[in-house]
Amino acid sequence: MKFKIYTPHITNRFRYALDLVFKQVGEMDFEIISDKKHLSPNDNVINYSGSRIDKSFQIHPNGLLNEMNIQKFDVPFDYRSDGYLITIFPTEFDDLGFDILSASFFLASRFEEYWKFKADKHGRFTPEISISNKLGFLKRPIINIWVKALKKQLATFFNIKIKTNRNFKMVNTIDIDNAWAHKHKGTLRTIGAFGKAATKLDAKDSNARFKSIIGKQQDPYDTYTWLKEQQEKYNFESIYFFLLGDYNKYDTNISHSNKYLQNLIIDIDSYAKVGIHPSYNSFLKSEQTTKEITRLAKITSKEITTSRKHFLRLRIPDCYQILSDAGITDDYTMGYAQEVGFRAGLCTSFTFFDVLQNKELPLTIHPFAYMDGTLNEYLKLSIEDAKLLIARLKKEVTAVNGTFMGIWHNDTLGNVNHWKGWREVYISSFLDTPKS
Repeated sequence: MKFKIYTPHITNRFRYALDLVFKQVGEMDFEIISDKKHLSPNDNVINYSGSRIDKSFQIHPNGLLNEMNIQKFDVPFDYRSDGYLITIFPTEFDDLGFDILSASFFLASRFEEYWKFKADKHGRFTPEISISNKLGFLKRPIINIWVKALKKQLATFFNIKIKTNRNFKMVNTIDIDNAWAHKHKGTLRTIGAFGKAATKLDAKDSNARFKSIIGKQQDPYDTYTWLKEQQEKYNFESIYFFLLGDYNKYDTNISHSNKYLQNLIIDIDSYAKVGIHPSYNSFLKSEQTTKEITRLAKITSKEITTSRKHFLRLRIPDCYQILSDAGITDDYTMGYAQEVGFRAGLCTSFTFFDVLQNKELPLTIHPFAYMDGTLNEYLKLSIEDAKLLIARLKKEVTAVNGTFMGIWHNDTLGNVNHWKGWREVYISSFLDTPKS
């Protein structure tokens, strides 16, 4: 079954929005029609125009998809009493009540991030200034919700059945910013660490460091065996992102040439997917980004096509263009450090559209719902509150058969310092969603 979608204006924005809503999210087939004479009475016609077509399902365009500019404007919205919850770009005198194509395009393309904004100290767009946060739907995969409601309405309107083939799934992702806390750091860094501890009169740190180095105590960041055991126990897909940048204030992993780090990468690559974690210092630097990707490719003897940026340092569209030019086809950076939720309004993967170039990039975006540091360090949640919030996010994703993804780090699962007990939170995310 195929919908025929009529519009008198076919633009790149329209093609992308249509593919996003109907195919990528909605799993529905369609054909674009720009001439009414190619429509027949037996067709299931969706009319994306301001004119009327008898027996068609009408969505009135608000105009965004016909434009080329990126000028800032006030985003109109409407609270709904039906399955759509809250909508942006409301319209009148049609069957839907809002322009779902323009609304989905606006959120998924991150249109508002092309506007001038005040970045945080790391150069990032922050959640509090987003339309999703201001209107209260950041913690809901709103595009997935809209499309689910649209499919139900279309099925009723045309008296047809619309199948859903996508199933809920979970993907486990781990960022390796520092492979070990104490081991394999090299002579100078080890001496410096002992000296720093001595200056602070921190005998406990010095003792733990010494025992880790000589093998008498587990290095607190060496959680790889435990992580592998959880992967085997709960049978989920895992992706590990390795930081291989040059040492500086925010990039503090050991050298990419360290044989112990290389052996760790090779070992993890044997049972999980491995991707690059472009360094803090690679931000907006294509040469440095390519250099780090090449380093990982050399270690694994594989082409590297997967990434997530360190510190979630994402500037749209520049960073995505750099990654795409470097051969990355799948990126996992879409989300916020400061808050949980769905930055692009989606909990399913989608291709990225560059509004400046007015074209779709060969880059698939995989959004995440939360990060460990967001829960503990930004939001200051207790272990129980963190588990409850993850459960609520998981329910949202389950309801639309999406992909539930969080970000964890090998060091945060070391069960030490302010991360003591947080393994419970990690494990809870793979269990059945509790009632709340």
